[in-house]
Amino acid sequence: MKKIISVLLAALMLFTMFGALAGSAQERVCDCEHMPLIYVFGKQTVYDDPASPDRRQLDGIDSNWVKGVIKDGAKYLAKGALTNNYDDFCDYVAAAFEERYKLFRCNDDGSVPDNGSGTDYSWSPETMIDDHVYDNVYSYVYIYDPREDPLTIADDMHAYVESVRRVTGHKRVAILSRCMGTEICLAYFAKYGWENIDTFFAYSSAAMGTTIFSELFAGKTELDFDSLNNYYGEKHQYDDDDAAQVILTLLETQTQLKALGLSERMIKRAFNSIMENVLPRVLRAGFATSPGYWSMVAPEDYEDAKEFLLGDEPERYSALIAKLDEYDRKVRQPMKDLLKEMNEDVKITILAKYGFQLIPLTVSQHEQSDDKITMTAQSFGATGAEYGKTFSDKYMADAKAKGTDQYISPDRIVDASTALLPDQTWFVKNIRHNDFPGHFYDFVIRLTRADRQLTVNDDPEFPQFTTFYWENGSDHWVPMTEENMNTEYSHPRFFQALRTFLQRLVALLKSLLFRR
Repeated sequence: MKKIISVLLAALMLFTMFGALAGSAQERVCDCEHMPLIYVFGKQTVYDDPASPDRRQLDGIDSNWVKGVIKDGAKYLAKGALTNNYDDFCDYVAAAFEERYKLFRCNDDGSVPDNGSGTDYSWSPETMIDDHVYDNVYSYVYIYDPREDPLTIADDMHAYVESVRRVTGHKRVAILSRCMGTEICLAYFAKYGWENIDTFFAYSSAAMGTTIFSELFAGKTELDFDSLNNYYGEKHQYDDDDAAQVILTLLETQTQLKALGLSERMIKRAFNSIMENVLPRVLRAGFATSPGYWSMVAPEDYEDAKEFLLGDEPERYSALIAKLDEYDRKVRQPMKDLLKEMNEDVKITILAKYGFQLIPLTVSQHEQSDDKITMTAQSFGATGAEYGKTFSDKYMADAKAKGTDQYISPDRIVDASTALLPDQTWFVKNIRHNDFPGHFYDFVIRLTRADRQLTVNDDPEFPQFTTFYWENGSDHWVPMTEENMNTEYSHPRFFQALRTFLQRLVALLKSLLFRR
């Protein structure tokens, strides 16, 4: 009997010892200077079958499809121009959108459809590895289905953050969010707090709204042909840019309508009539049942957007509205207060971009932007001069009198003093929304490695106002000065395309001249 008891005691001791070892391994602690960085992506592409090699993109705008819709609907458009009744054209367009986005659209209650669609991404705690010591911005990347409710995504993001902490042994992590990723992060902070967050970096944030969703959702549209030309002129160098091709199609449509005898005023009146009729139907056919896309509606547009898109059938969309209201109550409305409270415990950095024409279909199209989101929204409140203009002498004099002139950019376009966190908000001119310069990595690492909150006055290489340009085949992201503040944006793909064209032209001329 004693022998049996001894064996049992020995087994118990071994079990306890191995349990302690397993527990200590699971709770590994790392105090190296390489802070794990989690990159929370912006809006991701949604596919009909993400795992299939023949997958088809369900979201976004396909320029060829848009051209086809307008071309095939030209007879209805011409009829409307002659009769001043565009109902047939609107019915045709709405039906086309319903067919195009039928697999993408969420259910009426805001849930993602169970049809196999989604993003090309998955993760699990079992497959996560420790990769934090290489300072790679992309070591830990969190991706989500952009259609999903951000407060639901927050639960999965919480599990992801905890897995990164466990596998790296770091108590706290840094988070870099981009575009829509910012509101996902804010939903996470609102739900789970920020005790384990060391640094939060918001880059080109859409949390305060992006007009292409916010103002379209609220029905705040405006047609301005100068803005259309500006936008297309800035983006025509992108051969594969669908947005530019859509704008070109609109400009071509304008020309065709003029040929029917319509003046610019009549065309704008027709545009307003069409948008009032077809816009709610088009949006409900695709994006307006998605809580994720609703997170990009600005606080000031939210109630108008609910009325414009869902007001006709509140019972049908009651479950969706409940989700939208919960996000509005917990995240959108208290957003600035949440960030201020976080700022007591977390190093916060905000980077906004400007210098481009905003997508020219909404009432805010004249504001400074990165071509997708206004500079004011990205920076949580900075003031900007109208696109193509600068602050007046009176504005500058008033700023000097208030002692805030040091927050005005050398090009007199941005006033950072009105931003939520003016000393922690940086601005760069001439970087588009979807572009990432090489120096961005250096900027992120400096901030995440810092042992304290850095401000715009701490690093002469990265002051509050910087500018970006290409020269001699390489990119330059440098402090803004009076000498470089008016440098125009250019992109290497344009020069590469030009060079390719010239090479082909030379080859063609040689073949013609030396043909035997």
